[in-house]
Amino acid sequence: MKYKQVTIITTHEEADLAAYAMIEAGSDGACVKDAEDIKEILRSEHNWDYYDDSLRNFPRHTYVTGCYDENADLSALFSALREFLGRDAEITVSVCDSADWENEWKKYYSPLDFGRFVVVPKWMDGNYDKPKILIDPGMAFGTGLHESTGMCLELLSDMDCKGAEILDVGCGSGILGISALALGAKDCTFIDIDPQAAHATQSNLSFNGLSAEVICGDLASDYKGCADIVLANLTADILIRLRTELPRVMKKGSVIIMSGIIDKRTEEIERAYFGSGLFEKKTEVRKNGWTAYAAVKR
Repeated sequence: MKYKQVTIITTHEEADLAAYAMIEAGSDGACVKDAEDIKEILRSEHNWDYYDDSLRNFPRHTYVTGCYDENADLSALFSALREFLGRDAEITVSVCDSADWENEWKKYYSPLDFGRFVVVPKWMDGNYDKPKILIDPGMAFGTGLHESTGMCLELLSDMDCKGAEILDVGCGSGILGISALALGAKDCTFIDIDPQAAHATQSNLSFNGLSAEVICGDLASDYKGCADIVLANLTADILIRLRTELPRVMKKGSVIIMSGIIDKRTEEIERAYFGSGLFEKKTEVRKNGWTAYAAVKR
């Protein structure tokens, strides 16, 4: 299906007004790319755990984009913009095919071999010479392509999961817990605060003919079990925040796999988890600026 994509070049101060005009004229929503928002994040004392260097070269202007039917009359949009902005705006209009953006991202994925199993994008399903795990990430994080997820899968592949109770914290697409089930785990509980992640996990379980409990909620209040293996592919900040919660859902001898940690945050993680004496580090893996650990609760 084709549609009109309309982009307005405006200012930081006018972005909300332009977006409102877009919606008033019939767009289901509006996308705002504002350099000032990026600058505010980079200047903040409470910065992101990591960000792409390309953000430093973000365009100086503010762009507001909306989408309309291919045959839509845009005169209502021009009128709305004049009403809200008090002037004519600089506009570009292009006709796009929804199939382009719906499928373009898929070309960057391919089957990934993790030794004992292969992770396969759902749209590339076929015959493989080892057990396969089908994944369609949807809007959730986790295909095995990123270093943090890949290192978790490598560490998990080296473990004996047979009969184990698994907890996948911040499960994203569910790829880690599903892999543990494929390796013989008795059961897995998936938990994430993001409804889209919970939905993606449910879908991926179905693709693989599996069923398990998926919780859309908070670890502290919504998980009542005790895990043999905890999978925590998060960020350094979240892992540090959970340093007292995670031991409570584990028993002596339980294993935790932690990832999503950029190298410059490893000292903080090691102080929080290994300096406390609660965990003993067993394995450390580093790849392209990222670190993952396997550790045992004492």
